[in-house]
Amino acid sequence: MLNHHIKPPALMALAAVLLLGVGCQRDADMELVNKYRAARKAYDEGRTPDDFMKAAAMYQEIIDKGGHSGILFYHQGNALMQAECTGRAIAAYRLAKRYRPNDPYVENNLRYATGKSSADDRKPVIKHILFWQDWISYPTKFRIAAAATAATFILSLLAMFVGRKLFTRLAFACLVLSAVLVFSVCYDWYSNQYIVRGVIIRDYVVARKGDAASYEPAFTEPLDECTEFRMLKHRNNWFLIRLPGGQEGWIEDDAAVLY
Repeated sequence: MLNHHIKPPALMALAAVLLLGVGCQRDADMELVNKYRAARKAYDEGRTPDDFMKAAAMYQEIIDKGGHSGILFYHQGNALMQAECTGRAIAAYRLAKRYRPNDPYVENNLRYATGKSSADDRKPVIKHILFWQDWISYPTKFRIAAAATAATFILSLLAMFVGRKLFTRLAFACLVLSAVLVFSVCYDWYSNQYIVRGVIIRDYVVARKGDAASYEPAFTEPLDECTEFRMLKHRNNWFLIRLPGGQEGWIEDDAAVLY
């Protein structure tokens, strides 16, 4: 079942994000907060798929203006699910997880959208080593790594000018911690920014062996909505994609969304 609410109240949390994080003038910030209120109202009053699609578009307006947060992507995903756009909803939930990686509401709704259970998860070895990777969001990891690096620098200065062994040991400990945290941040950047992923948003998408409809199909069966992939190349309005099983083919770029 689709979970609709995140606690504490989403409006208060979202308002704080928009007022503190967007970095615009106060009037512009309040405009985004009012847009969020309007989107929530549109969702709550929605009755048809078209109503929910309008609510999703209202969330997208806020996102396009820099109001990125897990709450926004989560609620947009819920609106898209109600609009019967499951593929687009999956993309929204995937983006929400980058900001709220340990949120059970986001996780449950993503599993509902994909039809996958926790038993289907296969974590790479690196995530077993960096066991905290799915506990903390990417922006938070970056801030913690920056703080640890700054502490290393300050303690190193104290060790140089004060000369006590305690500062030297603390500086070395912070250096090790900083290195681990920076590696963790770099892994997140590689996974979420360098590697581009996407999802099919309509049924019966034919993947081809080249970037034109004249090429032969790359697979024996067309791709269904909600099929996720890694995007390798974009050329002539076509994506070269790689499926989880390693198969590659070209699809028209309007048949998918990237995240």
